Order: sequence, then structure tokens, then C-alpha cells
Amino acid sequence: MSWLEEVRGDPLPWLLEKENPPLRYGALVDLLGRPPGDPEVEAARAAIPTYPPVAELLAAQKAAGYWVKRDYYLPKYTGTFWTLCVLGDLGLTGEEEAIRRACEYMFTFQRENGAFGRRRRVAGRGLVWDDHAGPCTQARIVRFLIQFGYGPDPRTRAGIDWLLAAQREDGWWDCGAPGRPGCLRATHDVLRAAALDAEMAARPGIARGAERVCGVLGRQSLHKYHTGASWDVLAYPPFDLSLSSTLQALGRLGYTADRPEIAGARDLLLGRQLPAGAWPLDRGYERAPLDFGPVGAPNKWLTLEALRALRPHR
Repeated sequence: MSWLEEVRGDPLPWLLEKENPPLRYGALVDLLGRPPGDPEVEAARAAIPTYPPVAELLAAQKAAGYWVKRDYYLPKYTGTFWTLCVLGDLGLTGEEEAIRRACEYMFTFQRENGAFGRRRRVAGRGLVWDDHAGPCTQARIVRFLIQFGYGPDPRTRAGIDWLLAAQREDGWWDCGAPGRPGCLRATHDVLRAAALDAEMAARPGIARGAERVCGVLGRQSLHKYHTGASWDVLAYPPFDLSLSSTLQALGRLGYTADRPEIAGARDLLLGRQLPAGAWPLDRGYERAPLDFGPVGAPNKWLTLEALRALRPHR
């Protein structure tokens, strides 16, 4: 735990409080390194589905496996796609019936080429497939499928293959016109998925993408890379570009503070820590599936994310 010496105070007791099982589970596993089967880890994980905010969200699922609308993407921030992005980060797995239903529902939107697409109603044609699959959305779907335990599933592997085939020769991912600079958010999303899957992480394209993202860490102007986000704005959940989640992904992919870009990004993140040990929430999402706390206040979820980013990865 020597890495905690550069952190102000000791936020761990705050994150380990038993009344919030997802946070406690994340801190036990990702910060303290407790292994599967550890009694405290198992107790925290078992309590996640019955944690009132999570239980209420799971209860709102429709019988077919979706939330709110049959279009998996809409409404933005509260639809099935967004809900699963959040639930994947809380420690839930396909052992939960609600998660199994949701994943099988998502697979009904997968095309033969591995891409996930939406069906739109077109006048005179009825429901038709939208063949424009965005790599950012695809990457987030792949990521939560891996988190839920579907990584070995052939359907998930097909989704990964499509995603890797969609990479540009310059290392970026992008869903825009050829010739424009790559999309930082989309490439960041791909790296976040690859960081959770050793086979995907070993593909050459991931190393090229990681170099691209590392090269722009800390830059002030990112509009060239098609994101209005900023590295120094701390947001949760990570629906957009996120310094802490980017550092986590790069750390899992072998990047350390020996790289000046990583060292500078770590300093930026440490510089935002409050004296008592927490990190403040700069931006939230009012319509997020769960309430993650008020903007401007010390935030447990963001603090867990920051510490995950700062902890060395083996």
C-alpha cells in the first residue's frame, strides 16, 4: 500500500463503509487487492443486488430485458445501454437473472458481422437496421459484456473482432468522415474495454491506440479530437472522457509513471484531491440511472475511481 503515501489523508475507511456494498466491494478488490473467495469480498458482492438504489433499478427492468424503451440506446442516460454501463461498474455479473435477461436482449441487436445496431422506423419501410455502428457505443457494449462475465462468449468475441477491424491505420478509432483527426473518446472507450480482457489487450491495434491517447494526456484543447470534455473536469459516471478511467486503462495496459505523460496526468489528478482525502464531483448527470451525489461535494464514487487510477497495476 506504499502508493497511498502520495495521497492526502486516508479515504479508504470512508469507501469501506458497509452501507454502500458496491463501493465497499470495489475498494476491497481494486484498492486492497482482496482475492475472489475472501469472505468480506463475497459478502459485499452478495449485498450489491439488494442495495436499495440498485434493487430499485433492477426492479424497473421490463420483462423482455430492457429499461424504459425497446430502443436499447434511448432515452439517453437512462435507457438500457446506459443502465448496463453503470451496472457493470458496480460489480454485478451474469449470475443475476436481471443481468442475464439484459445481456440476451442486447445480443438481439447484434448483426452477423459482430456489430451492434439499432432498428429505426422508416416511413414506407417499417423497422430497418441502422448500419452505422459507432465504435464508442460498440466499445462500451463490449466492456459491460466482459464485466458481466460474457467475455468468453463467441458473440462478445465477434463484437471485439468488429471493433478491432474498425480501427484506422493511424491508431485512432472514429465514426466520422475519413481524413479527419481521430476521436479521443471513442479510442478511450476501446482501451477501457481492452484493459479488462487479456486477449483483446494483446492485439497490436490496442498498443497503437494506447500510444495515441497517451500522447494527448493533459492537453488543454481537445476539440480537434471531437470531444468537448477536459482532462481537469471530474465527472461521474464516466459517460464521456475521464482522466481517472483513462489512467486506469493505460495502467492496466502497462503504462507507468516512467512515461512523462502519465506522470503529468497523475499529478493533475492528485492536484484535484481535497485536503480531507476525497475528490470533488465537477459534473454529474441528472438523468443517470442512479444518483451518484451532488456536484461540488466530495464524492465517494469519484474517489474510488481516482484511487483505482493511482494504484499501480501489475
